[in-house]
Amino acid sequence: MNLQPHTGVGALVVTALLTACAGDDPTVDQAASVSTGENPYKVPFSSPDYLKEHARYLEEELFQIGDSPVWDYNTPNRGFGNVIMIEGDDGLIIVDTTTANEHAAVAESAFREISDKPVKAVIYTHHHADHINGAGAFIGRADAESGRVKVIAAQNFLRELEDENQVTAPIMGVRALYMYGQLLDPVTDGRDYHVSCCGYTLGGELGTYIPPNHFVDQREELTIAGIRMELFQTGGESASHLAIWLPDYQVMLTGDEVQGPNYPNLHSLRGTKPRDAIAWVTAIDRMRAYDAEHLVPSHGQPLSGREDIQDMLTVYRDAIQYTHDQSLRLINKGYTPDDLANAISLPDFMDRDPWTREMYGTVKHNVREFYVAYISWWNGDPAELDPLPRLEKARRLVQLMGGRDRVFAEAEKAFAAKDDQWAAELTAYLVRMDREDMPARYLKAAALRRIGYATANTNWRGFYLTAARELEGSVVPRDILIALQKRRFDPSQLATSQLLSLLRVRVDPDAAGDKAISVAYELTDTGEAYTVELRNSILDIRPTTESDADVTLKLERNLLNQLFIGDTSYADAIDQELLEVEGSKLKLRSFGQAFDRDPGHPYLSLR
Repeated sequence: MNLQPHTGVGALVVTALLTACAGDDPTVDQAASVSTGENPYKVPFSSPDYLKEHARYLEEELFQIGDSPVWDYNTPNRGFGNVIMIEGDDGLIIVDTTTANEHAAVAESAFREISDKPVKAVIYTHHHADHINGAGAFIGRADAESGRVKVIAAQNFLRELEDENQVTAPIMGVRALYMYGQLLDPVTDGRDYHVSCCGYTLGGELGTYIPPNHFVDQREELTIAGIRMELFQTGGESASHLAIWLPDYQVMLTGDEVQGPNYPNLHSLRGTKPRDAIAWVTAIDRMRAYDAEHLVPSHGQPLSGREDIQDMLTVYRDAIQYTHDQSLRLINKGYTPDDLANAISLPDFMDRDPWTREMYGTVKHNVREFYVAYISWWNGDPAELDPLPRLEKARRLVQLMGGRDRVFAEAEKAFAAKDDQWAAELTAYLVRMDREDMPARYLKAAALRRIGYATANTNWRGFYLTAARELEGSVVPRDILIALQKRRFDPSQLATSQLLSLLRVRVDPDAAGDKAISVAYELTDTGEAYTVELRNSILDIRPTTESDADVTLKLERNLLNQLFIGDTSYADAIDQELLEVEGSKLKLRSFGQAFDRDPGHPYLSLR
């Protein structure tokens, strides 16, 4: 499971070269006014009983796994995700490290009451930030760089980290905060809230991801601190996924291939690359074959007993396959994504509390993802190949329905009748036409809030209730995004190639046009060299210094980090003789002007 944020390494990007090189920010979107009033449509708070009951699976607790030297800390500091410790003869192995130091440090303190042995290895089951961002609570960066401590991950870990955590970090970060209820007031809308898979708080200003130094290609047997283990790639919940088998103790560490105590997210609403359901089923089948006595997921409580484990894994994988196979059956009959969402549900005989309860993933959303993954984003109707823009469609529909006041009156009538979905859909047209239409915003917010209060699925609940706050003006996505940029982005946690690669998705074609400029970077302390070429409004990044570059920059890596986060400017670095520039400074400035600095207004409901 991928959280953004869920950040630290997956944090939002402040583009390099822009601090001193670009002019005024372009205005690409206009913000709506922020209301200082009070919503006149009152919705009394409520929450489903099962939502409150389900929280028992996420209670903060330290488990010893049977009589093995394996310890599992469930949601340390009421955080997000578990931390697992394996005690060996002369050292410790840490598996997954939760979302931030403040959570990981609680687990580390608890582990130190059990053992004072040094950490010999950290294993990341996959690249999602709720598994990697607390590593610094257990080891130092120098420990990994020197090789004194193994930091182990799958061979495709770094690629998946970049593709899924970094390049879409701005919008995924905002959507994640909505989905995980992190912007809700705990006294009002946030009461009884938890993230059903994983815990409570993403939290933490400090993420301390430490890059891997040992990569597992498909399968590897290792002995660390006297602990024999088999690590094998599974690639279901994420493409970089590893499972860990401890043969001497009959313990299987599943990572997120068992995605906590609920039906899994085969597609995540916060945003993610498509997840391969059949690879996920295959991953679970591989784990079933070991016939484990103990099963330790990286979210939720462990499970013991061969019979119970086999039953749980079987129905869990069957629920995934059922959803997948029935989607394809109906797709072949001509069903569209909307049709699938209303036609497929898990049968009652597949109910296993909590493993197939739709508290996190939902069938309605997963089946839509299968349509996109196998067929297309397009439902097959040529009228929808090039539809009217959303705003134009809203204007025409509202006019056809009798105008703004008539539509608003119908929405109020629907809300009074507790037909909240229809009220939300009607007011959505009005808000789309005019973001300053506060009565429509308030009414849509109230409709979403009432739907949210009745919803047990925590992802849906988070989006409904946070979107209501956005409509009322107490949540402003642009402000959130900017704050995340300032607090959570630590360029030192990224390889230089990853850092420069983030520039690719910030090129503004209106500003870049047909400019052709190449900038070479020579990092004097690390010996690294890169050439970044701007052409045809794209960036081509090559791991070498090219002699015909228009500009060559010689600097230390730490200065490059400071330039990325805006702690210093290029002009100041040059004045202080920290940065040596060879070539055209005018072209360097022109290069910097090619990038988009404006975060936009990434509204989710107010649009």
